[in-house]
Amino acid sequence: MGIDDDELAVLRRRAYAEDADIASDPVALARLAELESRDTATAALPERTPEPAAWPPRGDHQGPGPAERATDVAEQTSDGTRDEPTTDADDGRLRRFAWPRPQRSTVVLVAVGALVAVSCAVALTVVQRVQTHPLQPDAVQVARVTPDPAFDVPDFFALGPADQAIAFTETHGFRAIVTPPGGALGAGEYCMTVYQPALVTAQGAASWSYDGQYIAPACSAGTFPAAATVRLLPGSPELEHTDFPADTALQFVYDQPTNEVVLFRG
Repeated sequence: MGIDDDELAVLRRRAYAEDADIASDPVALARLAELESRDTATAALPERTPEPAAWPPRGDHQGPGPAERATDVAEQTSDGTRDEPTTDADDGRLRRFAWPRPQRSTVVLVAVGALVAVSCAVALTVVQRVQTHPLQPDAVQVARVTPDPAFDVPDFFALGPADQAIAFTETHGFRAIVTPPGGALGAGEYCMTVYQPALVTAQGAASWSYDGQYIAPACSAGTFPAAATVRLLPGSPELEHTDFPADTALQFVYDQPTNEVVLFRG
C-alpha cells in the first residue's frame, strides 16, 4: 500500500468511522475529496478468473465455507498483497460522510427560546405604554393624549408656576393640566387637574366657577404617578359633554417618561 493509500485510509477512518472528526478539519476534508476522486479515476481492480477449487476426498477434510471464501477474496488486493478483512460491522460504520445535522429537539428549543425572547420584549413594551391600575386589571385604556401647546392655561388651574403648566389635548370632553408642584413636594413631582372646559365659567383673572363634579387634583409621589379618578353619576352635567354613559368610572394617569396623559375606563 503506497503513501497515498495509507493517507486515504486514515482520512476515511476519520470521515466514516463512528468517532468521525474530519468535519472540524477543512484541510483534511479537502484532501480526502482529492484522494477519493483520484482513487475513483485510476484504481480499477483487474478482473480475475476464479481458479477451480481443489476439493479433498469426501470425509477427509471439508473446504472453506462460503463465508470463508468471500473473506479470502476480499483480502486479496490488486497488487497480490493481503489486506485486513472487512467485517459487516465495519461496512456499517464506513458509510458516506455527511455533515452533522442538528437534532429536532435542538431546533425546537432554539425556536421556543426565540419566541420567548420576542414575547418578553413585546410584553415590556406593552407594560411601558399601557399601565393599568394595579388593583384593577380589567381597566381598559381608552386614550393616550399628548400636550396641546396652543392652549392657554388659565392661572386658576396652575397648581404651581403658571408658565410651566402643560395643557393636554381634550379627549372625550375632558382636559388635563399638569404642573410642577410649588416646591413642597420636592423636585420632579407633578400635579394634575382634570376638568371639562364646557363647565367652566370664568369670573375674572383669578375667579372662576365649575358647574360639574369636583375632581380632586392629584400629585405624583416618588414612583407613583399623578392619577385622578371620577365616576360619572347619573344626572351629572358631565354626561352632556362626553360620550361615556352614566356610572362609568374614569382614571387619568400622567405618564411622565412619555409626557402623556393616559385615560382608562373601568
